Amino acid sequence: MTSPMPPPVRRGFSGAVVSLIAILALGAGCFGGMVVGGAGSSSSSASADTPAPAPKAAETKVAEPEDTSLPAVDLDKPHYVKLPDFKGQNAAVAQQWLVDQGWDEFKNIELGSQDPYDTFVILPENWTVTKQSHKAGSRVKVGTTIVLTCTKDA
Repeated sequence: MTSPMPPPVRRGFSGAVVSLIAILALGAGCFGGMVVGGAGSSSSSASADTPAPAPKAAETKVAEPEDTSLPAVDLDKPHYVKLPDFKGQNAAVAQQWLVDQGWDEFKNIELGSQDPYDTFVILPENWTVTKQSHKAGSRVKVGTTIVLTCTKDA
């Protein structure tokens, strides 16, 4: 007959000891951060009390304004754009064209889905425009809400 094997010896720490060590390490890290943060703020306040040395007269230069000669932008005048036919175009390409013309990507351009199972257009790169809210060739004021109805590419 063979003698039975002795039970295996457990090595390592118990779960309670590991938890205690983790809590102590976390507390030491927080306390150390407060000490370092407090030391950093006290040294910066001390340097703020000390006046900076005055610059030498030779180092002081006065910058002269540049003449840009750019025409003034008339924000009151509405800007109109002739819309192309977006049908059949990739939705990301159509959206980027509108942004390039001055539309705000998040306020003025809405991408909708006509698919019953994919109801949100998340990545416009994967969608094709099937309808647009304004007819192709119409002049539309920049900033007007444009709705592009799309279908997901297979």
